[in-house]
Amino acid sequence: MSVLAPTVFRMTAETQPENSPPHLLQKWSDELPYQILLLERLLLPEDFPFDYGPLSLDALEAHLLEQENSGEENEKWAELVESATAYLGEVLLGVAGGAWGWNTRPVDGRPGQPVICPDPELELSPVAPMLLISYALRVRTGNAFAEEMARLRQTVTARQQAIPGWQPVKEYTPLVDPRVARPEEPALSAWLAERSAGLSAWVKDAFDGAWRWNYHPGTLDWLEAVVKQRFATATEFDAARDEPFVQGACWYLGEVIRRNKGAVWQYIPFDPDAEPGAPGSRENVWTEVPFVDQPDKRIGGAAIPLECLRELLPEEDGDGAPNERRRGLKGELFWFKASSYAHVGALLTRLGMVSREKADHVLTEYARFAHEELPPHEVPDALEAFGVAVSAHADDVDDLEESYTSLLKEAEALTDGAVTITDVKLHGGEYGEILEFTRNGVLVTQDTEHHSFDYLDHLAISEFIGHVDPDPGDDTRRFYLADFVHLREATYESYYVFATPEQATVLEKELGLDLR
Repeated sequence: MSVLAPTVFRMTAETQPENSPPHLLQKWSDELPYQILLLERLLLPEDFPFDYGPLSLDALEAHLLEQENSGEENEKWAELVESATAYLGEVLLGVAGGAWGWNTRPVDGRPGQPVICPDPELELSPVAPMLLISYALRVRTGNAFAEEMARLRQTVTARQQAIPGWQPVKEYTPLVDPRVARPEEPALSAWLAERSAGLSAWVKDAFDGAWRWNYHPGTLDWLEAVVKQRFATATEFDAARDEPFVQGACWYLGEVIRRNKGAVWQYIPFDPDAEPGAPGSRENVWTEVPFVDQPDKRIGGAAIPLECLRELLPEEDGDGAPNERRRGLKGELFWFKASSYAHVGALLTRLGMVSREKADHVLTEYARFAHEELPPHEVPDALEAFGVAVSAHADDVDDLEESYTSLLKEAEALTDGAVTITDVKLHGGEYGEILEFTRNGVLVTQDTEHHSFDYLDHLAISEFIGHVDPDPGDDTRRFYLADFVHLREATYESYYVFATPEQATVLEKELGLDLR
């Protein structure tokens, strides 16, 4: 589905008249993240597979065909088509590279339409997603989107056969494409360390020591209540913004988001050369304040905890109305995307922990739910699925010695031959109290405590798993116990992630884990 009109404009930084093609393209690009977020959060079913791939295009076309005959109001239908255009274009750009452009041919009363311009080396005409949608609704085959994607892929494949190693280049779409997190600023590092160290004192001050289910989303209701009890107005809150209670509340809110949704802490220092209103300038609300962000996710969330807390309160006494927070603090989680198998696979590939072939194999195996959101306690399970972690069963087991042997052999396999474990034995006591095994020819003895034949000693596992770490030297990888947000009244496996210190730091920051 190519666009044959003669003129296509690309983005330009120059100031343009309001109805000029470059200005219209800039306006479209500015609205693009909102359009895709609207599609994801409100216009499509919850089980829609937002994989930016063939599966989602088939589902999107089917939904458009269904809704066209459902008697939807014109305004709502137009909203759906606009958002579908944004998503369809981004998916096709992911195949053919290139960037958004603007075609000057009027359509439906508007002065032109957005198009995608594939990587110039493909020598393809621009594609108009709106026209592709119109074509799909006209022919009603259900595979118009898939056919266009196949056409683009065929051209890309031909180019790759002619030039081995060539890949189409997609220009970055602001606030849509994942990006690299900002380097951690010393001011942020110091603030995070101070807040973490002061947690016990803050809990005692804020809740008189009555605290349970740390970092669970439900605890944000408690936090919201105590903030409203402490401050009558936003003015009072502002006066105390640098005090330990407010700073601790900011940290805790951010940590709940980080641990439950895989966000990262970010900080933008003051930049005297920044344009007024731009990040880094004094006028910008994101400057010199800790915030949580999801730079590695498409249309990820971002929030300034300080502002979220402030907005709970009315601006002034008397007639001042509180700021609208329809979902309260817990509602902030709505805007953040949780991790998924696809996200975990992409991260592990970026870190060099798994090959692209391995990641693709796992995602193919888990294709039905590869893009579904993972709750915090399932993220370590995904790491195990990709082959960078092992787990110790928390429920009853058939045989203690066999279970310890299996765990040790699985951990041994991750070391790529650096460590060899043999002769695992459990003996002594009623249920077996001494675990022995040979590591690289050296006998290791570990005390264990069992109250039945059915349950592993997880404390003992956390002590002896370190014996499977490679010897210090060139190989810095080791096993880290993964801690995560636990739900009430549930049993969880113990997970051990095999990583270098640098990899572990990134996994902690981007997956909401604590690795120790």
